Amino acid sequence: MTSTRREFLGQAGAIGVTAALAGSAMGAGLLTQKRKPMKILFLGGTGFAGPPAVRRAIANGHEVTLFNRGQTGPDMFPDLEHVQGDRYTDLSGLEKLVTDGRKFDAVIDTFTYVPETVTNAMDILLPAMGQYVVISTTSVYASRATPGMDETGEKATVDDATAAEIKTHRDVGMHYGAMKMRVEEAAEQRFPGKVCVIRPGLIVGERDTTGRYSYWPIRASEGGTMIGPGSGDDFVQYIDVRDLGDFMIHCIEQKHMGAYNGISPAGARTSRDMVQSAVRVARKKLGVETKVEWVDEAFLDEQGVQAWQHMPAWVPNSAEGYEGQGQLST
Repeated sequence: MTSTRREFLGQAGAIGVTAALAGSAMGAGLLTQKRKPMKILFLGGTGFAGPPAVRRAIANGHEVTLFNRGQTGPDMFPDLEHVQGDRYTDLSGLEKLVTDGRKFDAVIDTFTYVPETVTNAMDILLPAMGQYVVISTTSVYASRATPGMDETGEKATVDDATAAEIKTHRDVGMHYGAMKMRVEEAAEQRFPGKVCVIRPGLIVGERDTTGRYSYWPIRASEGGTMIGPGSGDDFVQYIDVRDLGDFMIHCIEQKHMGAYNGISPAGARTSRDMVQSAVRVARKKLGVETKVEWVDEAFLDEQGVQAWQHMPAWVPNSAEGYEGQGQLST
């Protein structure tokens, strides 16, 4: 049962996501276009968001170099050039690339929590790169109160004194969104007009260890009766990690600069769509029948069942400040 369940989750992890991304590079048919080979440096590349982008870059004929500690996914991409180092303590590998005269059309940075960590790498790579891609987050927005909010929406902030105390990704905590915004600003200041910022929402799919989306296919695979939160009509947004990877490479190939929300179209999917898709796949792949009982959000709240924390990927649109949840413009 374990291998079957794992196979099921591999397919269910992205259920409906690709279809929802009507505006993605895949949906626009851009992945089949002929491209000029490019040289791409990944700062990271073997964790969660990186591998699909690396695979897309390889598939599109680009030359890929990876810079990381060599600790996460050390056996991944054995045929690629690996440069070992540490974003906090050892950037000598990047320095050597530059002194050796290496040039990169683009650098993709997936480890973007603290401005100094990003700008330290950028300062070394500035003479050797044509574009810097920052993987940020939709958490940079101060609220979700406005349906259809675009990339210019009000941003989260943190005061200078507090920000100065945040030295690593482990220190970010409640200031995650605000610090990501500071990273975006610092990157643009270092390399004006040459920075592409991609702001993913909830990322789902292969190698996700958070359970923020996979809870639903896992629960559906267990059968019986499961809770559906609220009315089922609340909007949800997320992005398949494979589509995110495709979009990263698309932005490089098309030389897109500026900020972009990397998430499914606004108002395209509801919590009902999300839950029922998991139920359908459980039935089709495992022969498991699961019934969904939709439970009023007020009752859930009375029982101490919290949106997002206990019912992943769901926040009711009736919640104050979340009237625009699931409706960010893309």
